[in-house]
Amino acid sequence: MQLDKTRIAIRERELLEIYDLALVVMRVYWWKIVQAIAITAIPLTFLNAALLWSMEPDLVVDDTAGAFLVYMCCLIFLEAPLAGLPITMLLGDALFHDKPDWRRMASGLWPVVPRVFWIVAVLRAILPGMGLALIASFEEDPVAGTFLFFACCYAGILRGVRPYISEILVLERNPVFSKNKDAITVGRRSSALHQPNFGDLIIRAMAAGAFSVLLTTSVVMNVFGLRGFVFGEWNWNDMFLFIWFPCALWLVVAFMTVVRFLCYLDLRIRREGWEVELVLRAEASRMKEVAG
Repeated sequence: MQLDKTRIAIRERELLEIYDLALVVMRVYWWKIVQAIAITAIPLTFLNAALLWSMEPDLVVDDTAGAFLVYMCCLIFLEAPLAGLPITMLLGDALFHDKPDWRRMASGLWPVVPRVFWIVAVLRAILPGMGLALIASFEEDPVAGTFLFFACCYAGILRGVRPYISEILVLERNPVFSKNKDAITVGRRSSALHQPNFGDLIIRAMAAGAFSVLLTTSVVMNVFGLRGFVFGEWNWNDMFLFIWFPCALWLVVAFMTVVRFLCYLDLRIRREGWEVELVLRAEASRMKEVAG
């Protein structure tokens, strides 16, 4: 591994360049990315189906089907940071290696699992959102549905102002707490990375939100149309609502995770001079090898 010879050129990019580069990354690593999103998306899809299964007998009713789609979108929106963690690990490994290796990626991952559970699953409203979705679907409680909407708003705001917490957790692996006052904890690292760039992060979050809505609509309609032309099914049956519809949403999650990772790299380059740091670390490594 040579830190100054990365698979993705380390340089500043404009937002449209980042989206264009994300398409290139998806094309080069599409199979690995599919595997990565499947690791979390498959169990989460079955979990979401179980949470909303009580609505299944009434899906022929348009109002119930509409509520089902809204609840499924809310669940996948909340779960997106958790589902994207394997992709983040994959891209972090692919940045410095020609052939990403799952064993190398997973090495040292176990210590970060508790902090990922607490910060991503709990504090970012994934588990509370699941509970609200279960209540809203099982008891047909509009109050729970309203609170689920507010949970999505809360999670969206957090992602807008602290978007790169997943990269900090699984790539930089900072501790949540430390007895050493000089240690860089997750909170300190997040503040140092995000607070000076608040305005830029908000603009990028708004752009990502608008793009995600358009992309989701396009992908879902294409999946619906492809399913209709191939299988002759033009209705919202169980297969579409529980399988095809979530798969379309997970594809959008995968792409936006790649975009977020590239935005994270761009922010570190712009604000921390990361490209210079990599060159210096690479030279230091070479000097140690020569001296050894």
